[in-house]
Amino acid sequence: MQFSTHTYEFVGYQNYEKTQKKIETLLFDAFEAENYRFLMAVNEAVCNAARYSIYRPQNARITIEVRIMNYDVAVKVSSATSPFRAVEYQKKLRRILDDKNACEMEWGDYLGFQLASRGFFYMLSAVDYLYVDEKGQHVTLCAKTPYDPSQPYSTKIGDIIPKFLVSKNGVIV
Repeated sequence: MQFSTHTYEFVGYQNYEKTQKKIETLLFDAFEAENYRFLMAVNEAVCNAARYSIYRPQNARITIEVRIMNYDVAVKVSSATSPFRAVEYQKKLRRILDDKNACEMEWGDYLGFQLASRGFFYMLSAVDYLYVDEKGQHVTLCAKTPYDPSQPYSTKIGDIIPKFLVSKNGVIV
């Protein structure tokens, strides 16, 4: 049984590069392929952790925990951030699913030039599921292993919004 946990801590987004290279090696070994979509989703989570840090990006205290298991990988990115109402955001996203036309749209077409939420949609298109702490203090990205780059992936609103979950008191809601 393969199971390992690797934890990285650093202060300031500018200090992420060394950790990023270590995580890239870990993930590509775990996925048995170069899964750049997942790596970019992790990078987006780290960027958000710094951007919304209560200490500002240069002083953000970020922890990344990489768990490699037999059939999947989970990467948890934590930082003390401005409060985020994850349950309300989840409800807002799920209301979009009521619109059949929106469900068939690619997320980029749906958002257009709007910048808000692009990071979440990007992350959702790269994972099997993503869950966020109810107050936004951490995000966990999960994907099955091994990664098969020949398998199609969807960026349709109706396919990716259901992947967004919220963790409340340690329970997925």
